[in-house]
Amino acid sequence: MVGVLIRYNRRNGDRVVKVFDGPNGYLDASRDRGFLRDMGKIGTDWEVAVIGSDSLETVKRTHSRYFSGHDRTRELEARFS
Repeated sequence: MVGVLIRYNRRNGDRVVKVFDGPNGYLDASRDRGFLRDMGKIGTDWEVAVIGSDSLETVKRTHSRYFSGHDRTRELEARFS
């Protein structure tokens, strides 16, 4: 089981993805305060989604719109921590 925390820019499709592995993956993702806390500070074009699934690959299939733009995880992860 994994929990996937996604920041998604509705305007341009950019995303930041953080994956939490293990039996409590979804709970860990939903409790990541550092990632969620700063969400409102970067603009209203961004949304947050917390998704529980058997794998990241499944999330990519079932929630494909979140994976249509550029992956900005490495560029922006310092900003969100």
